[in-house]
Amino acid sequence: MKYRIRCALGGGFGRCSMVEWEDVDCTSDGQAEEWAYELAVDHYEMYEGQHDIRSTDDIMEDEEVDLNEAEEIRQDEIESWVDYEYEKVEE
Repeated sequence: MKYRIRCALGGGFGRCSMVEWEDVDCTSDGQAEEWAYELAVDHYEMYEGQHDIRSTDDIMEDEEVDLNEAEEIRQDEIESWVDYEYEKVEE
């Protein structure tokens, strides 16, 4: 099945409305959503250490927490930064 996905970062990055759609082949809505989310996380990781986007190591140092807690905090931060959408293309 054909889908269109797009992803971006929030904040000053403009969210998805500023990004072109990308056409992909997926087997389900779930796969399309997962693909869009993974691309969004990839974008997030490209900016770690910049623009107040923290890595796990940054969080451990800033918050004085262990690795497990830092990973939980990082996941929350990812969720607050990433923006992604998908839609099925009618054939």
